[in-house]
Amino acid sequence: MTKTLYALITAATAISCFSVLAPADAQVGPPPPQDISQSFVIPAGGVFGECAFPVQFDLKGKASQINLPGGRTIVTAPKQNVTLTNVNDPTKTVTLNITGATHQSTASNGDIVTVVTGRNLLGDPDAGFVLAIGSFSFTFDKNGNLVHPLSGTGQLIKVCPLIS
Repeated sequence: MTKTLYALITAATAISCFSVLAPADAQVGPPPPQDISQSFVIPAGGVFGECAFPVQFDLKGKASQINLPGGRTIVTAPKQNVTLTNVNDPTKTVTLNITGATHQSTASNGDIVTVVTGRNLLGDPDAGFVLAIGSFSFTFDKNGNLVHPLSGTGQLIKVCPLIS
């Protein structure tokens, strides 16, 4: 599994944020949240084989990236929602509030440690495609290999049954 695939679902907020927000190096204080809107289709089985059908992913809300010393970042997602629709049966849809935060840092050995707090849409080889409510973490090594799968405290709600 690649870091990119994992991040696609894990940080829908971060994907949008990292690609559209300008660096905050010259700013004092956190940057104002930016409007985010992104749509794409996740193919059937595209999140660790979880959904047997393609899923339309429509993200809307706001996001902000805060750059911290030591290469650390925090991505916030105020007022962010994602609507997930079963492409094979468009009457089966759910809108999830995903206003959580993503905290990312690099360990001394080069591992990328990600901690998500609040409400986040995640994909993990063990947990599957889930809405995570609480505090969870995962780690990739410097080569992009998952070395610490999703773990933490809170609630994990399977997404595919919500729209099947």
